[in-house]
Amino acid sequence: MAATISVLGGGISGLSAAWYLSQKLPPTVKVQLIEGSSRLGGWVRSEIRQAGGASFLAEKGPRTLRTGSSREALAVLELVDDLDLRSQVVAVSKMSAAARNRYIYFNGELNCMPSGLASLLTGLPPAVRCLPRGIFHDLITPKNTPEGSTDESVHSFVSRRFGEEVDDNLASAVMHGIYAADTKELSARALLYPFWLADHTGKTGVIRGLRRVAKLSRANSARFSVRDSMERQDNESRRAKAPEFWEMIDEASMYSFRNGMQTLTEGLVSKLRLRPSVEIIAGQAVTKIQQGTDGMAEVVLANGQILSANHIINTLPLHCLRDILGDVRPSSLVENTPYADVAVVNVTYLAKQIEPVDGFGYLVPRASAGDSKALGVVFDSRALPAQDGDAGISRLTVMLGGPRFKGIFGDPDSVSSTVLEDAALETIRNQLGIQMAPADVDATLGRRCIPSYTVGYVDRLKNMHEWVKSQLNGRMSVAGAAYGGPAVPQCILNTRDLVNRHLNLDALDTPQNVTGLEEIISNFEYRK
Repeated sequence: MAATISVLGGGISGLSAAWYLSQKLPPTVKVQLIEGSSRLGGWVRSEIRQAGGASFLAEKGPRTLRTGSSREALAVLELVDDLDLRSQVVAVSKMSAAARNRYIYFNGELNCMPSGLASLLTGLPPAVRCLPRGIFHDLITPKNTPEGSTDESVHSFVSRRFGEEVDDNLASAVMHGIYAADTKELSARALLYPFWLADHTGKTGVIRGLRRVAKLSRANSARFSVRDSMERQDNESRRAKAPEFWEMIDEASMYSFRNGMQTLTEGLVSKLRLRPSVEIIAGQAVTKIQQGTDGMAEVVLANGQILSANHIINTLPLHCLRDILGDVRPSSLVENTPYADVAVVNVTYLAKQIEPVDGFGYLVPRASAGDSKALGVVFDSRALPAQDGDAGISRLTVMLGGPRFKGIFGDPDSVSSTVLEDAALETIRNQLGIQMAPADVDATLGRRCIPSYTVGYVDRLKNMHEWVKSQLNGRMSVAGAAYGGPAVPQCILNTRDLVNRHLNLDALDTPQNVTGLEEIISNFEYRK
C-alpha cells in the first residue's frame, strides 16, 4: 500500500506544507490536503469589488510582505519564484512615503514615527518623546528583574525597564498591529526575546545587555552554518536566473501582488492540483484523529470516512485541534491560548489621495484607546498604488476589535456588519477628517483569527513539543500561526523547515517522532 501524508488545514501553512511535500516526495507517495470549508487559503483573502464604475481590490487579511535577508523573508520570495508569480509582484520602494512614514494616533493627532537619525534631529512628535526618556531610564536603573521569574507581560517588562509611557504610547500600538492583543497579556519572553534575555542574563539593563545577546546569537547561529551556506547558494542561483526580479526586490521595503495576497494561495492551489500525487479534500471537516489498530494514524472526516496516514501534519488552529482529540487530554498550549477577534472594514472613495498625510497608515496605542474603536487604519492606495491601476480611488482599511472587541461591540457572533461599518466610518471622519461619502464599505469579521502568545507561552510551547511526541505513536507534527509567529512568512518558513529539514521522508513506514517545534524551541535556547 502506498504511503500517505495527511495535511490538516488548507490555510497558508497547510498549503505550504503540501507544496513542499509534493516537491520532495516521489509520485508514489500520496499527499492529502484536508480543509473543512469549501474555500482554501485560510485568512489570506482578496476580493475584487465594484462601485461607482470603478473596480478595486479589498484585502480581508494580510496585505503586504517584507523584503530583506532574513530566512522568513527569503522563504516567501523563493516560494513566489517557484510558483512563477514574479510578474504579478508589486513592490514598495524603500524611499517611498509608505516605507518611511508610519503613524501613531495620539492626543487626537497623527504622530509620525522616526525612520532614522534625520527624523530624530527634526524633533520628536508627542507620542515618541517618551522614548529617549525610556532609554535613559533603562541606562540608569539597576537590575530589577523579578526574582525567579521565567516570563512576564510585555507591559510589565517595558514599564519596568523603560517606563510605562513607552508601553502606553508605543509598544501597545505595535502589538495591536501585529497580534490585535493587549500588552498586559502578551509574553515578553516570546515576543521580545532578545530584550528579555538581555535583562535576565545581565547586570546592566537591557540596552547595554543587547551587545552580549548579539554575541550569543552569532555563536548560536554557527550551529546552522551548513544550512545557511546551502540556502545562500540556492538564493544566488535564483538571482542569476531572474536578476530583474531580485534587483526590484532589493530596492523594495515590502511587496504584495497586483490582485492581492490571495495570488499566493491561489498559486499554491493551482500548482498542487497539477500534481497527480496530491489529493485535495475540501468541504469535509476533520472530526477526530486517532491511532489505528495497525499503528498508523487515522483521520476521521465529517462524512464518516476514515483515512489512514503514515504521518499527519496538523496545521489546524489550537481551538480546532482541541475539538478533534476525542478523550485525549490536550496540552496546556491548546487549553490556554486565546485567539483575537478582528473586524476588517474596507472603505473605498472615488477620489485620489484623500488622506491628510502620506504613508502606510497608523496604529492606535492604549493611551488613545478611550478615543478610538479602531486598532489602526491602513492607507492601502498610498501603500500599494499599483494595485489601483488607473482608477482614481482611495482605499483604506480600518481594523476594529482585538482585546476590546466584546467591550465595544458585544458578542462577536451577534454583531452586525452595519455596526462595524458605522464604527469604521466614524473612525475615518473623526481621526482623518474625511467627510465625503464612500463609494463602497464592506466589513469582514475574523472570528478567532490571531493566536495570542500570552505570558508563559514559551514554557507551554515546550510542553506542547513533548505532548505532540506522545500522540499517535509519533506520527504527527504541528505547524501554523500558533507556533513561532502568526505572520505569513513565519508560517511558510516553519513548514519548509519541517518538511525539508526534520521529517525523514525516506522512512515513512516508521514513526517520525518529529513535532515540528524543534527549531522554534531552539530559538529560545541560547547556549552560553
